[in-house]
Amino acid sequence: MLSAARTPFGKLGGALASLDAPTLGAIALAEAIRRAGIDPSDVDHVILGEVLQAGVGQNPARQALFKAGLAKTVTAETVNKVCASGMLAIVGAMRAINAGAHEVVAAGGMESMSNAPYLLKDARSGYRFGDGTLIDAMVHDGLWDQYFPMTMASQGSRVANELGTTREEQDAFALESHLRAHAAHESGHFADEIVPVKVATKARGKVVVDALPRRGATRVPAAVGASAGIWNHEPSEQFSFDWESYAPFVTGDVPHALVSRDEAVRAEASAEALAKLKPIEKGGTITPGNAPGVNDGAAALLVASSEYAKRQGAEILATIVDHATVGWDPPYLCYTPAMAAQKLLDKNGLSVRDIAVWEINEAFSAVAIAAARGLGFEPEALNKFGGAVAMGHPIGASGARIVATTINQLRRRGGGLGIAALCSGGGQGDAMLVRVDA
Repeated sequence: MLSAARTPFGKLGGALASLDAPTLGAIALAEAIRRAGIDPSDVDHVILGEVLQAGVGQNPARQALFKAGLAKTVTAETVNKVCASGMLAIVGAMRAINAGAHEVVAAGGMESMSNAPYLLKDARSGYRFGDGTLIDAMVHDGLWDQYFPMTMASQGSRVANELGTTREEQDAFALESHLRAHAAHESGHFADEIVPVKVATKARGKVVVDALPRRGATRVPAAVGASAGIWNHEPSEQFSFDWESYAPFVTGDVPHALVSRDEAVRAEASAEALAKLKPIEKGGTITPGNAPGVNDGAAALLVASSEYAKRQGAEILATIVDHATVGWDPPYLCYTPAMAAQKLLDKNGLSVRDIAVWEINEAFSAVAIAAARGLGFEPEALNKFGGAVAMGHPIGASGARIVATTINQLRRRGGGLGIAALCSGGGQGDAMLVRVDA
């Protein structure tokens, strides 16, 4: 990997709500390319995760690459593995490069939960009598278990009770998440991850930048050979793409609001305040305080072959060593990050002690607690910069964010091995092993 960048994470209806998911993806994508210091024309392919795709339009990853200024010859795909989508995108980049299909792939995830629409089923065939029901796409497509119909928060609360994970443990973990995330912001530890976003206040959907992203040039595939003539085409005036109008970026003295930190992190968090919150489910232990919020944001990483990096003299941020995935009973998400991580360790002949940095996504505090204990260590060893309970969990982006944060921590400690792991709706788990050389 040559670079990583992410937007701050915003609250539902918060500072980033005016920006759709492809715009958030474009911001992270353009910054990842800039930080890598490479020619954007060298990017072959883009893979971005997004869960809440209803109403976003065709292939949101393709929209994001056009918005970021990449050329029409760059291909794209959008992937959905619920919370693991952003990590799956990075895995897809790794596999494509290892297979020789591409040399440089931009990968990550994006989500604007604020812009998820409401759905009206049966409207196409018409309502002959009675009422119709609006369905919240954010809940139905992202937060609702299809096998045991209930929200994942309600389900997680019942599982936490079944496993004996106490309210006090979860609240203590949540408090530490906020304190660590706040400290990381204050100390500048997120500077290597976050690109500040200047959200235009009078031009909805636009972002103010000091300079427009460097544009990528159209590249005809070198392998076309004698078929090159078919590529000699210019679009009509009617179908000539106007990037300046389409792109979300504007320059100059444009009124804006600066968003430079994760909006949900609470510096004033306290055990007393957390203890006052009502459980999501009667008799449960999961509350709005020890669960992540509903958020907007994006993260992108630039993945390249080692041969490309050597040719370009590019700095290697980190190396993807391996990936593992598992499936289990859908309600028992709390087991799957540890299962995937243990599978990854076993595949590579490693033990828990060999891993310097552990990032396990805080789908709920209870999930991270159970995962840590399943691996045989205390939850205090996890997420040294805080986690999703504090920063937020834009579901399509979180898998990429935890990989970026793992790399950030490894680089700050001088290298080593790190594992990022997370669960995803439907009872799956994913884990990625990365290495930063000293």
